[in-house]
Amino acid sequence: MYSARITRHNPTAFILLIDHSGSMEEKMQFGKTSTTKAEVVAIVTNMLIAELINRCRKDDGIVDYFDIAAVGYSGEKAELLLSPSYTFVKPSRLERRNCRKKLITQERVYPDGQTRISSNEVKYWVEPKADGNTPMRSALDTALNLLTRWCSNPANKDSYPPTVFNITDGEATDGDNDMLCSLANEIKATGTSDGRTLLININISSTSSDKTVIFPGSKDDLPGCRYTNLLYDMSSDMPRQYTEMIQDIKEGSLPPYRGMSLNTSAGSLISMMNIGSISIGRLI
Repeated sequence: MYSARITRHNPTAFILLIDHSGSMEEKMQFGKTSTTKAEVVAIVTNMLIAELINRCRKDDGIVDYFDIAAVGYSGEKAELLLSPSYTFVKPSRLERRNCRKKLITQERVYPDGQTRISSNEVKYWVEPKADGNTPMRSALDTALNLLTRWCSNPANKDSYPPTVFNITDGEATDGDNDMLCSLANEIKATGTSDGRTLLININISSTSSDKTVIFPGSKDDLPGCRYTNLLYDMSSDMPRQYTEMIQDIKEGSLPPYRGMSLNTSAGSLISMMNIGSISIGRLI
């Protein structure tokens, strides 16, 4: 399970659910810079898309190893962001798209204690946005529809399972806990012969004093509020194939691990999203 090789004939799928509600206008730290949560999420989302495209780059051009979808949710609805005419978009199509670019500077502390600063120009396929309510149920329902169609396609039946990231900072305004958990369970029940879809929930915060949690082993690791417990219940158990990579982030802690985070730094957020794309090491 979770071991299928990815080829141009057997791609895997990534779906990014992005909270665009009004509270995403709040400030948070990104490295040494204070910016909005909407901007941080846009940076990380676009960096992940760029990494996926780079993994598809071969001597003869871009090979479409992935199907990628991004869904923004705000106001009263969820909407496809990468293309209104297509459910999933191929990396080759995204590579050709003209988008604005932004120079992103990152500071990273390496295991030897040295700090290194790097700057990269990032394409903005997904723009930051902050407006209105948090219709998470609509976003989950959109993801379920995308997954149902993708997983029922005979061409994908033996592919590496899809991964869904839900990045949010607030409580849903269009569904109760039972409704959201039911939809999450339906999402996690989709998949391929190689395993079930992974649903990873990322709760970001502008308050640095709040408890920081990444890949919790149980609800005891959480602060105990209703909303964080809900995200825990909605999230996937991480397969054993991820154990070593997660331990690198959690400094050797033992499994089990649940696919969620709470109040993590921007650096941990990037690492977590890279964890979800473990399959990119299996390209042929």
